[in-house]
Amino acid sequence: MIKLGICTSIENAASLAAAGFDYVELSLTNVAAMPEEDFQNLLKAKLPCQALNCMVPADLPVTGPHVDRQALSAYLEAAYARAQALGAQTVVFGSGGARQVPKGFAYKQAWQQLRGFLEMVGSSAVRHRLTIAVEPLRRQECNLLNTVAEAVCLTSLAGLPSIGVLGDTYHMAAMSEPLEALAQAGPLLCHVHMAEPHQRRYPLPGDGQDYSALFKTLRSMGYQGRVSIEGSSPD
Repeated sequence: MIKLGICTSIENAASLAAAGFDYVELSLTNVAAMPEEDFQNLLKAKLPCQALNCMVPADLPVTGPHVDRQALSAYLEAAYARAQALGAQTVVFGSGGARQVPKGFAYKQAWQQLRGFLEMVGSSAVRHRLTIAVEPLRRQECNLLNTVAEAVCLTSLAGLPSIGVLGDTYHMAAMSEPLEALAQAGPLLCHVHMAEPHQRRYPLPGDGQDYSALFKTLRSMGYQGRVSIEGSSPD
């Protein structure tokens, strides 16, 4: 059975629980930066945090000439430990600022760095019982890894059971990638994000979008994971 959550801050957890959502998806960079007292309070939240996004902060690049693998490893070990303590099962690797390829840097080398980074995080994820969901981002937000098809290729090359693929309907729409790409990802698809595809708002009745098409696609492929709603809204 597909579980439904929302990407938001922990302050909204009680409202989400009352509305019947299954979980809240928080930002891992925010959780990692919390003072210990705040983190202990977070552990008492009324709605489980089953997934986390924003895996790597922009000041810890994973591509380019200034990659510090030791600093990345230290950050991820501490962040993953907190994710595990929260009971999270999935961590989303979007982090467009961290994987942006600097001007003048060779894309071939950046792809090699990205693959090496996934191999590094894969073993750490296993120790903390986490699955890493590689998120393609539209070109306006990152110049590397923009489609589900590219994420499937990269993840397949990594060949690690702790690394999977995320499909985000907003980024897919921006890249003119059809929902069929999710089905083509097959068992590698481990997490989904959805939003109103034009303004990245929360899906609402009467907004002119057919959200049932996403769930028909997921059910047709036997997907049993999570779908996190993300977006903004004046209400």
